[in-house]
Amino acid sequence: MMKIINNIQKICILILAVLLSACEYGDTNIDPANPQESDVPTNAVIPIMQIQSHRNITSILGRFAGILTQQWTGSDAQQVAYSSYVIGETDAENPWNTGLYVGSMRDCVDIINRATEEQNIQSRGLAKLYLAANLGMATNIWGDIPFSEAFLGGENLFPAYDSQEFIYEEIIRLLDEAEEDLSSGLGTLNGNLVPLSTSDWIKVSKSLKARYHLQLVHRDPEASQNALDALAEGAMKGNSDQAEFPFSNSVNAGNGLALFGIQRPNTMIINTQFATFMDNDPRKELYMVQDGGDFLFYSSANTNLFWAQLDSPGVLMTYAEQKFIEAEALERTGADGSSALREAITTNMQYLGITESIITGYVSAISLGGTLENDIEIIIGEKYKALYGNTPLEVWNDYRRTGYPVLTPNPLGVNGLNPSGIIPRRLLYPISERVTNPDSYNAAIEAQGGHLLDDEIWVFPTN
Repeated sequence: MMKIINNIQKICILILAVLLSACEYGDTNIDPANPQESDVPTNAVIPIMQIQSHRNITSILGRFAGILTQQWTGSDAQQVAYSSYVIGETDAENPWNTGLYVGSMRDCVDIINRATEEQNIQSRGLAKLYLAANLGMATNIWGDIPFSEAFLGGENLFPAYDSQEFIYEEIIRLLDEAEEDLSSGLGTLNGNLVPLSTSDWIKVSKSLKARYHLQLVHRDPEASQNALDALAEGAMKGNSDQAEFPFSNSVNAGNGLALFGIQRPNTMIINTQFATFMDNDPRKELYMVQDGGDFLFYSSANTNLFWAQLDSPGVLMTYAEQKFIEAEALERTGADGSSALREAITTNMQYLGITESIITGYVSAISLGGTLENDIEIIIGEKYKALYGNTPLEVWNDYRRTGYPVLTPNPLGVNGLNPSGIIPRRLLYPISERVTNPDSYNAAIEAQGGHLLDDEIWVFPTN
């Protein structure tokens, strides 16, 4: 059965709709007109955590990533600046605070604490899985981040930043613990709230683990083999194993990409280079629609745009991404990744509803067998197409990690925030950190050797 997080209590969606209706992220994670968090049962916090986690993937952080990797481009308003690599401290404020630290990650920690007290160990495992995924998102974007001291409340108002190396260790630890908790048999997954078996979530955890292991390929000589080992331990077996969030077909609780298309029409459009890259690809008409000389990612008149409908699913990680990871890891360990690559493309197209004959025709033209570098370029190029619209941050991660697909930086991208003019390697910490947590903020900048968009982060070195 398709592993969809459905049947969520309507009151939970309504609570979140209030928080998110004014903008992507509300001004706070608690509505003062509603009961305090301590009065809200754990099974009501879980769907709020989930929808914020999936919203993080498809909203402004995803748009930053998609613009930087030239799937989208700005045609008006702030998106024009973002396309020229003018992304400053204030631009990172809402996704850092309301999206992550006061949003999904704080809720994950809250659920972990509550579930521990209630001995609801399986729900604790689910929260640990989501916390790992949100941590991965945060550290991929900023490098060193607060974690070990971040959620102590009044005990520590000035949390230190942990190194990115430590954060990756914590991500793997959390996923290991999530699997242990989920297999404990203690507690429940809150009945209809999350209709996935514990074994299903364990598959998702192992798939995520493979993602984060492979991201360490420049720092750990065993990274590729570790990714393969995680997959071999029982990862997802098909599209039906994906953990999906069914966004509501409403402007209050819909998919973040569609909401942006509605709320900021045509301020961001498809990059013409990406449109050209998708020529002769059967997925093109499911990703974009031509309007004069432009290609649009959203159109109110086109319901075929798979990832730009209000009820388009939010995917934590696709099975296609898992197969691309397998293909790359096999190639890096000296094996043949051709079969995994073909399955990655096939399963992505099947998920989008493309007919089998068309899939067969496309996949038959795909082959590996050249140099390792050439094969990696092919794999990442196909992954670039398949991850469009669902997990755009992973596209940016792959570009910084491999250099593929080959992209030409925007010639207007030389500025004080990005003096070298390269495609940015990171985002700046938000202004609130500089103002309210200056000692920890400055220590993190010193430890990483700078705080500009073209300063690399530990996991994705440029050399």
